[in-house]
Amino acid sequence: MMRISIVVLTYRRRDAVLNLLGCLARMRDTDHEIIVVDNGGGDGAAEAVRAAHPGVRLLVLPHNTGVGARNRGIETATGEIVVTLDDDMVDFGDAELAHLRAAFAARPRLGALCFKVTWPGSDRVRDWVHRRPVADADATFPTYEVTEGAVAWRRAALQQAGGYREDFFISHEGLDLAYRLLDRGWEIVYDGGVHVGHDHRAAGRPGWQRYYYDTRNLIWIAVLHQPVPYAAGYLLRGLGSMLVYSLRDGHLLSWLRAVRDGLLRVPGLVRERRVWTQDTRAYIAAADAYRPGFWTAGAAPLGTKGFSLE
Repeated sequence: MMRISIVVLTYRRRDAVLNLLGCLARMRDTDHEIIVVDNGGGDGAAEAVRAAHPGVRLLVLPHNTGVGARNRGIETATGEIVVTLDDDMVDFGDAELAHLRAAFAARPRLGALCFKVTWPGSDRVRDWVHRRPVADADATFPTYEVTEGAVAWRRAALQQAGGYREDFFISHEGLDLAYRLLDRGWEIVYDGGVHVGHDHRAAGRPGWQRYYYDTRNLIWIAVLHQPVPYAAGYLLRGLGSMLVYSLRDGHLLSWLRAVRDGLLRVPGLVRERRVWTQDTRAYIAAADAYRPGFWTAGAAPLGTKGFSLE
């Protein structure tokens, strides 16, 4: 039976991580380990976890390293499958572990499997990022959009691809890693048979961060990976959308700083540029064929003040 490591990243959300660990503690499965990475939160979460869940392996980082904290947890994992969860996830248990073992055993080149994310205690889908319509949420299909806080990895694939780029800090780091997995011949799927609830907590998240990092990292993604024609459309849509959101929500300065900082790194990133392989181009073209139109995809966030970018 394939051993599973569950890596939980927490930052200043003590109550949320304790809630998740309480959920995981109810599992009967014995061939798994739980690793909690406290990303320099300093809110007492580490002490609370140590007291309430002594069987959990705890890593406490001295300061917030963004996605680097996920890498630290993954590096200590011993399982063949590594599940990464955000601290505000719930409703994850034995059925999910059994499904993951079966899925990875059946597909030797499966590198990552993304979960169906719902509102807590519900089957109502949230945080939908995939190119398919949300009506396909119970299906299984190829994807390249990685939900970093609700995904399972084959550890061998992560080791080959090199893990997350830590200079991204947050935002689009999953997409960057997905491209590298695909270029190395690994598969990525969304599987609606694996479910997790998202009890979203905004605590510890400065409001400007998503506007800044979503925008800056769009530029880096395009430069590092994408063919020029594809990158042009990607940047036009992505930067335009982020400009609209930033103007609407009062974060124009964050958007401007992000564009400046993104462009300043371009000369250095060009030296690291590795354009998709032909197989990756075909894979992404097939996935993009299902992409909803701009207005269909953007209607809800564009019309909703304060929508979540997570």
